Amino acid sequence: MDNKIEILLNSQKNITSVNVDTYNKIELISNQKLINEYDVNRILNATELFDAEREVNENYRIYGKIEYMSILNGLKNSYSEFKDFFLPQIDNSKNITNSFDFYLVKPAESGYTQIVDYSTRYLRYFKVIATPADFEIYPIGFANNVYGEQAYSFNFNNDFNIADLTDGFGFPLTELFLYAQYKRTGSETMKCTLWNAITGNESKVVLNPTTLVIGDYVKVTTGGKISDMIEYSEPNYYQYQLYPQTFYIFTPYDPSKRLVWKYNPFIPFQLRYLSNDLYKANTGNTSYDEITSIPTYATNLGNDNFVWREILPQGYIDPLTGIGVNYPFINKKRYLFSNIVFSVVPDLTDSETLTAFSAVWFEINATTINTTPIGDINNIGKPCR
Repeated sequence: MDNKIEILLNSQKNITSVNVDTYNKIELISNQKLINEYDVNRILNATELFDAEREVNENYRIYGKIEYMSILNGLKNSYSEFKDFFLPQIDNSKNITNSFDFYLVKPAESGYTQIVDYSTRYLRYFKVIATPADFEIYPIGFANNVYGEQAYSFNFNNDFNIADLTDGFGFPLTELFLYAQYKRTGSETMKCTLWNAITGNESKVVLNPTTLVIGDYVKVTTGGKISDMIEYSEPNYYQYQLYPQTFYIFTPYDPSKRLVWKYNPFIPFQLRYLSNDLYKANTGNTSYDEITSIPTYATNLGNDNFVWREILPQGYIDPLTGIGVNYPFINKKRYLFSNIVFSVVPDLTDSETLTAFSAVWFEINATTINTTPIGDINNIGKPCR
């Protein structure tokens, strides 16, 4: 049993001492307080969180499949007779990997040339953002095209952030381009399309490709820029490609004859789309909330009038136009897959090339078949007798 302890007051211990309460008083108060459920539990919507993260992230990883469709594929590097263009080599000496250098390019942020006679037409130039050193291409196992030729897989081994990139009109980037630069062999020569800056008339000029580095304009050895032609409407905040660039390859044979081939060197990668709806606002008589909704890439038409089109959210497909993209979003990047059929075809607008291919027979000494097919379209679907 505990011993009883008596505590004496300080005044009884010493005449000069003051009594002191050495115990803490505890106040017990019973008040009701509402517990807010959201402070205790918060339900996360994984879909909303995924969409929010994808929208603010503008990193792209670009890869895909490419099929090279051309008579030039699989031939030897020099041609002495016309039949050489129809004799594929066993060693497949000429193919996509040794016939082209591939770059990734974007529309230049400035410097477009306006066609004087057409106020809405411009020559659009391109700048390099990735070189062949950043590009990987390799055969796909057990994958051939419809002609039995090897299909290839490609990949850029770095990511591309387009958040701060714009084109020459201040538009947010909606496309990047794979630039295919042909590597000449033997006595081959090349030409490209050039448009007159006054009239817009088209002509062909000598093309001598050069090695490019990141930041370069796509150009020739003399420094001339390579372009396509676009239509641009400022009040409608709209632009589109009017005429693509075309490269021409001249392949001599026999020895004073030659064939001409052509291809489009700029292959688009669609990053995103702009809305079909046009937005307008005037900062002079618009509420603060509306002014803050004007995007930084909007075009100022003067007198504080702005126009723009919204960027369609990732994963949204416009029900009216059918446009939109829905790329996988993993590891803080969007994975853009592109299935490319890359063709280099004979230029049949060239008279010599047209004459040569017009003389090609389907079968040597072929005879005309005069037999009329037997059949009755009305009997389709009826039992055989």
